Amino acid sequence: MQRLLLTTCLFLPLLATSHSINAQPNELQVVTHRLETTALGSELELSGTLRALRDSTLSVSVNALVKRLHVDLGSRVKQGDLLLELDDSIAKQEHQRALAQLSAAETAATEAARLRDEALRLKQQSHIAQSEVSARESAAKLAMARLQEARADARIAAEHLAKHQLKAPFDGVISVRWTDLGQWLNPGDQVFTLVSMDLLRLDVQLPQEHLPSIEHIQTVQIRPDSQPGLQIPARIDTLVPVGDASRSFLLRLAATEASPALVPGASARAHLVFKQAKTAVLLPRDAVLRNADGNFSVFVVENGKAKRRQIALGNSGRDGYLVEQGLKAGEQVVIRGNELLSDEQSVTITAAPTSSAQGQNDD
Repeated sequence: MQRLLLTTCLFLPLLATSHSINAQPNELQVVTHRLETTALGSELELSGTLRALRDSTLSVSVNALVKRLHVDLGSRVKQGDLLLELDDSIAKQEHQRALAQLSAAETAATEAARLRDEALRLKQQSHIAQSEVSARESAAKLAMARLQEARADARIAAEHLAKHQLKAPFDGVISVRWTDLGQWLNPGDQVFTLVSMDLLRLDVQLPQEHLPSIEHIQTVQIRPDSQPGLQIPARIDTLVPVGDASRSFLLRLAATEASPALVPGASARAHLVFKQAKTAVLLPRDAVLRNADGNFSVFVVENGKAKRRQIALGNSGRDGYLVEQGLKAGEQVVIRGNELLSDEQSVTITAAPTSSAQGQNDD
């Protein structure tokens, strides 16, 4: 009996040691998905903001008091409409003086030219000295130079007078008013912000993995968030070939049809449809991990270990991504628990819970 008890006591520690070795405390339970080759509809939807190509802060170029305002916040204006008038009483006087000096210069130039022509006729008859002829020719040239100067002064005075009126440089809406009656303005002071309502563009950020497919786009639509069911035909206006810190590129779309739903500053979605659907490995979205450098990777389970694999993604759809490089059909990728994994870590594969099982657990 004592021998049996001794044998049992020796066997129990060995059994406990064997159990602890098989448990492998660093092993994680994960859910995997077996990859398949499929044809994914090549569509892409991106969110962005509608922006006006013409959005100008208007200012004055002369210093004067605000005499009259012809528009207010929200006013719709046409190109050439009068927006603001400044006190131009002094500018008008300067213009009148310039016109008077121009008239005097024209009279002087006409008289100098008459005296020169008279001297040239008398010279042919030898009734005048050559020195007098030369003096009259010089006087005529000087009078003509003064006339040109007076004309330039008159044009400057007219330009200065015209700058006391501010007119709309293009069609649009006054979105901001910065001034009021009686305010003294200096050159460069802001008075209005004018926004065009016609030339609108939708700016979206195109992820770098979709950049190679940009030439294969078949149709483009703008879908305003204010009217989700509205689909406005559009075209690609600009693609800026310089990425930002998020590894994305500015894609600017222009609507080919006018719509009152397109308002500057509103949000909208760009719906892009590519020419052909691509047949490749379909990867679930839950399997994709974004690296610190902006690229993508997944964990593939091989022989009970999770191995990190760098991948290149293609177009996306509702069911996931097309894989351009890095994976093949039949491989198992981790779709649950991949956030906690490290490369070469041992894993245990478990089945994903069904909706009925989840309901029983909730009960």
